[in-house]
Amino acid sequence: MRVIKTKQDIVILCRAEVLPSALLNQIEDYFNQLRVELEDGEESEFHLGRHGYIVVLEAGDNVRDLGNVGLSRENGGLLGSFPEYVELLDLGEGLQVYKVAVLYDNDYLMTFFMLAGAHDEEVEQWLRDQAERN
Repeated sequence: MRVIKTKQDIVILCRAEVLPSALLNQIEDYFNQLRVELEDGEESEFHLGRHGYIVVLEAGDNVRDLGNVGLSRENGGLLGSFPEYVELLDLGEGLQVYKVAVLYDNDYLMTFFMLAGAHDEEVEQWLRDQAERN
C-alpha cells in the first residue's frame, strides 16, 4: 500500500520505480487536479490530509481490512464501502487500473488506485460490478 498526501510522496515513488510510470502519471495528474480544486492560498505546501488522500493498493494488500485508511475489517474494508464511483482506466500498453472514490463524509474523499488483475477473483468481480454501475 502506498499513501500519497503531498507532491513529495509522488516524487519519492517516481524515484523508487516501484509502480508503473503510466500509473504514476495518472496519479500525478489526479493530484494536480485536486490541488487546483482544493488548494488554500494560506498553505505553504498543498497537502491532501484534510480532504482525503490517494491510496495505491498493490497485489497482496488486504482490501478487506483497510483500517489504517478508515475502512475497517469489521465492515468489510473496501468491499464493504459504498463508492461514489469506480472507473476502469486504460493506461495503454495493456495496463488497466481501477480508480475508486469513497466519500467518508461531506468533506473527505479517499481515492484508491489498484491495477486490474492484481487481486483475488472476488475483489476483481466486485470492482467490475461497481465500475459497471457508473
